[in-house]
Amino acid sequence: MFFCYILCSLNEKYLNSTYIGFTDDPLHRIRQHNGEIKGGAKFTKRRRPWKLILVTSNFPNKIAALKFEWAWQNPFSSNFIKEDIENKIIIPKMNKKKLYSYYNSIKFKIEVLNVLINSKVFERINLNINIFDDNPMEDIIISDLLQSNYTKINKNINIEEFKKNMKANKKEEINNIINDELSSFEGLNIADKCIICEEVFNNKIKNNKKDELISESSEGGNEDNKESNNEYIVKCKKCKCPFHMVCLANYELGKNNDTFNLVPKSADCFVCGSNLIWSEWVKDLTDQYKK
Repeated sequence: MFFCYILCSLNEKYLNSTYIGFTDDPLHRIRQHNGEIKGGAKFTKRRRPWKLILVTSNFPNKIAALKFEWAWQNPFSSNFIKEDIENKIIIPKMNKKKLYSYYNSIKFKIEVLNVLINSKVFERINLNINIFDDNPMEDIIISDLLQSNYTKINKNINIEEFKKNMKANKKEEINNIINDELSSFEGLNIADKCIICEEVFNNKIKNNKKDELISESSEGGNEDNKESNNEYIVKCKKCKCPFHMVCLANYELGKNNDTFNLVPKSADCFVCGSNLIWSEWVKDLTDQYKK
């Protein structure tokens, strides 16, 4: 899920100053802007601390969210809304310095947001706007400035509730990705096929004992043994997706241009993206032969 968000500075020198951005995790991003963790934009450094005012979500993809962010930041340059801005927002007459402050104010940015969510490009996307309940702008009721027949506007959202909902949405998103990946397996059970080489597993070695493993490894050199080695199956701890051990090792070594080591230090799951050290990948495999 992707978000466009607006921050308001609580710094007395820059009071009413705003910042508009794009992210896939607004709660993590506000911590970056406030210097709690690394990664905030240079613009926000001098104007700390910042308050998260609202977030816009439910974009169909990343590109749509980035276009929305750019139009919100540059309303007079955006082909989506520049004509509407001139026709629907009354710009007060003032000198350049005051006009710059006005263009950067929370009131003007929310008025631009209202034009944007009602534009031909974005009005039927059915966006969601969450306005947080601890709004520092006492003289402005943000929800009164936003009106739309398609965008859902949620007022007085508690930040902790929003955090819980974000976690639930991320979990659902991961499950959807996993289901999409599994649907490409043409009716095969997930345990039947290696995701990397897409070959059906041969489970003839799966139940072998430890002593059989040792005897096989001591033979070396014949084609049957090489084929058997490729049947050692490892599974992701998180989503339980299976891989040939050799396929996964070769893929990771090739990805990192590692021609020296026989096995990688760690490997990423193709489906859920989990990164596990190699010993975690092969742990279940070795536990299988401890009896």
